[in-house]
Amino acid sequence: MTTEVSSRTLHVANGTCTTALLGAAGIPGRASIWADPLHDGPVPSGLSDDDLLNLRVDYLSGKLDGYPPSPASQDPVNDLRAWRAAIDDVASYDEIVLWFEHDLFDQLNLIQLLDHVSRDGVRAKPISLICVGGFPGHPNFKGLGELSPAEIGSLVGTRRLVGEAQMALANRAWNAFRDPDPRAIERLIQADTSALPFLRAALRRHLQEFPWTRDGLSRCERRLMTLAEREPIGIHDAFPRMHEGEDAFYIADGSFWDLAVELERASLVTIDAPSRHPYDFPDGTIVLTALGGDVLGGREDRIARCGIDRWIGAVHLEGSNGVWRWDDAAGALVPPQP
Repeated sequence: MTTEVSSRTLHVANGTCTTALLGAAGIPGRASIWADPLHDGPVPSGLSDDDLLNLRVDYLSGKLDGYPPSPASQDPVNDLRAWRAAIDDVASYDEIVLWFEHDLFDQLNLIQLLDHVSRDGVRAKPISLICVGGFPGHPNFKGLGELSPAEIGSLVGTRRLVGEAQMALANRAWNAFRDPDPRAIERLIQADTSALPFLRAALRRHLQEFPWTRDGLSRCERRLMTLAEREPIGIHDAFPRMHEGEDAFYIADGSFWDLAVELERASLVTIDAPSRHPYDFPDGTIVLTALGGDVLGGREDRIARCGIDRWIGAVHLEGSNGVWRWDDAAGALVPPQP
């Protein structure tokens, strides 16, 4: 495609860090975001697009019982309804350029967005995609937000039109993600996903957040507890280290803090902090408890001892037994056992 974009281009990106870079690079057009943390909280099947939107708004704002407000919900830019309005106002732009990355957060947003536009008449306008998993000179690339304005500007000419193959795969993937039987995701990633080359690894990483057969911990839970295993770890030190060993990392600061608090409620860690602010990391440490050590060592099972009440996409894990699990040795899900 041409390296030029017009002032009537709508850029839709994975967050405000990327849109700020687009502005700093002087790339023509206006910007919006599409950045719902879909890996957190309920994304059930059987709801219309509008009903799901309302549910996600309520979840992120803390209006659902048992779920605290997301830190991101306090920023006016994080308005899910405004994001859709920008996309659906087809008379205001001539082309959409999508800016996303390889990780789970972005891939879930990408398949939802493509599913949305395929059903809502936006296809009349060209839709192009910039989706990267690396950039020269950034050996530990984590995302578009770490690029300079000049570097992100150089990506404009790499955009490619979204075709039927990408749209069809996004539709199938979004339906699989919202299937209450998570084996639908397994079936999807066992088939051809080359139209969206980062999707398979991201969705496999999603499945690893189910409780593991060996100890009942998710991959993120185990990582955080391992960081605190030998000695207390500073909260601000732990967050960046959550990304070590990840190829499709995704955990953002809000998700990290929710994870830590959930582990504390389960008595697996203690958060030693003099004060807590609902939207910022406090100064303090995370300490593994004796029960946490037993679970991490495989002597106790996290689900059997602590129970669980968590949505993973369309799957509601609830109770102290009989939940979906991930068998990492087999690389497959295990259905609930009585």
